[in-house]
Amino acid sequence: MNLNQLIYASEINRLGSFSRAAQTLFISQSALSKSIHSLEIELEQELFIRTTEGAVPTEFGRAFLEEAEQTLRHVNRMREMASVKKNGVKMPLRFSASCGQMLFASEVFARLLARHLNEDADFQFYQKTYSEVFADVRDGRCDLGVLMTLNTFTDEACALFSENEIEYHALGRLNVGIAVSRNNPLNEMEISRIRKGMLAEQRLLMTKETIYPFTREETEIRNALGNPRVVYVADNDTAVSLCGQIPAYFCVAQSGRIYNRLNIPLSMVIYPCQNIRLKYEFGWIKKETTTLSEVEKQFIRELTILFGS
Repeated sequence: MNLNQLIYASEINRLGSFSRAAQTLFISQSALSKSIHSLEIELEQELFIRTTEGAVPTEFGRAFLEEAEQTLRHVNRMREMASVKKNGVKMPLRFSASCGQMLFASEVFARLLARHLNEDADFQFYQKTYSEVFADVRDGRCDLGVLMTLNTFTDEACALFSENEIEYHALGRLNVGIAVSRNNPLNEMEISRIRKGMLAEQRLLMTKETIYPFTREETEIRNALGNPRVVYVADNDTAVSLCGQIPAYFCVAQSGRIYNRLNIPLSMVIYPCQNIRLKYEFGWIKKETTTLSEVEKQFIRELTILFGS
């Protein structure tokens, strides 16, 4: 028995649902079920009766939860004591996240940072390739990672996460689109969609992935667009700058709804793709043993609301 199991059982009881508890606890439903099942085996008692409508505590479960709640109240008081230094100053707020090249993620972080400007905070926010985001979480450099995968290899990425004891939580899927500068000659053609081969004379700008299956993205994108010539860049800011100087483009998610929610003015024109069924799946990851800080949980809540899930 461990403290997390008490917290998990209490949250399931409060919400009456394993799935809703998993969302508020920021863990996967399978991990939650596995933890509670392990606790029930240890106790040799069933804690919850699972029904189609949710979870109801057994008679033993109700008695167990009363004791668990008392224990958690004591633990919370001890945590409050530990969060204050000897001189009476609270420990700084903690936030550590590595994110892919996503405009909306940096915007959500900026708003979160603005909300805590007057507080003592230790905030770290990095924008990297998706391979680097995975490696940062795997190796403990960051508590939280936000990334996207193409729908054609999302399952392979999830298998990679599982092998490295990393939890994956999906946020949503968006169609792949093409971003070009407002001065791109393409805009003079009065088109509404990009067809395969239409951008044959322009350069496709991409960041370089180094870990499989993220390396598959380049192959999938190039095949879908007719094998264009690729120029590797460090980040999206560089891609935007180059697009303003030469005929070039890069792939983005068609997320006008999200940008509108954040009220972000776009410097690029984003076109949908014709007869291309590729989608980006967005999600966040953390190590199974990592407990997110309250600020990190706020960040995830904002992203979840943004995707409407």
